Amino acid sequence: MLIIEDLTIHFSTRRGLVQALDRVNLEIAPGEVVGLVGESGSGKSVLSYAISGLLDAAAQVVSGRIQWYGKTIEPVRERRATRVAIAQIFQNPRGSLNPIRSVGRQLADVAGRSRVKSLMESVHLDPVKAAQYPFELSGGQCQRISIALALGCEPELLIADEPTTGLDVTTEAAVMALIDELSASRRMSTLLVTHNLALAAVHCDRILVMHAGQIVENAPVEILTQTPRHPYASRLLAATPQHSATAADLQTVPGNLPDLAGPLPPCRFATRCDRRQPDCDLTTPPLVTIAPNHLVACRHPLC
Repeated sequence: MLIIEDLTIHFSTRRGLVQALDRVNLEIAPGEVVGLVGESGSGKSVLSYAISGLLDAAAQVVSGRIQWYGKTIEPVRERRATRVAIAQIFQNPRGSLNPIRSVGRQLADVAGRSRVKSLMESVHLDPVKAAQYPFELSGGQCQRISIALALGCEPELLIADEPTTGLDVTTEAAVMALIDELSASRRMSTLLVTHNLALAAVHCDRILVMHAGQIVENAPVEILTQTPRHPYASRLLAATPQHSATAADLQTVPGNLPDLAGPLPPCRFATRCDRRQPDCDLTTPPLVTIAPNHLVACRHPLC
């Protein structure tokens, strides 16, 4: 369905060029749920905006391409020629809605008045709430409206960018259960963008780990959560709360993300890595297959 090849994106800022994405490769099959995981600032949202055609005007697509069912599409706002059935829900559900229009009118703007009732029911909301405004709804209800707006476009791919940010644990579970239900019933592919590796492990078929604009590991959930091969993926897993773990069991990822506006080492994780060797500083490690369906970008992967 979706293929991204060697996508590199920079942003022009007052500080100079910010190297946001570096030769990113990604594939999503019909009906597949893929997790994109990494720290805040890793480039996850930039990649999701590139797929949706929502990049800021300051973005420069240096290289690479995005293909939708074999046709190349532009990862920028000028996308016109190709109809792409992609919808996105955003981190701040209330902030992504128009505060001065009722949620029913917003749904009608996208899908027509005749579909408002069915769309609200599809996300398990009482259609009576169509007359309400975003400020009158809870965060979870606003997120359900955002999902309904996305469904109004009848997407084949739903991009969920941190869809549970700011929600309590119970509401988070309900929103994710709804996304799972809709993905399965509509055979809709989903790209779940999150910093929460545990959340992705529960809801995704496959996980891509992103660090400082680079995809460093790509593997099925069972493999990534049991035998991560990239040092960064292993560190993320160790920093993820487990049901049987105590606070003392949690480990932090050492160091900080590199400054994407400054000179960058070939391996952007090298300065944080305890497996760093001289050859890590020579060239950027390519994303290579080390086992069936398992790709890693590391000169010295974990055994």
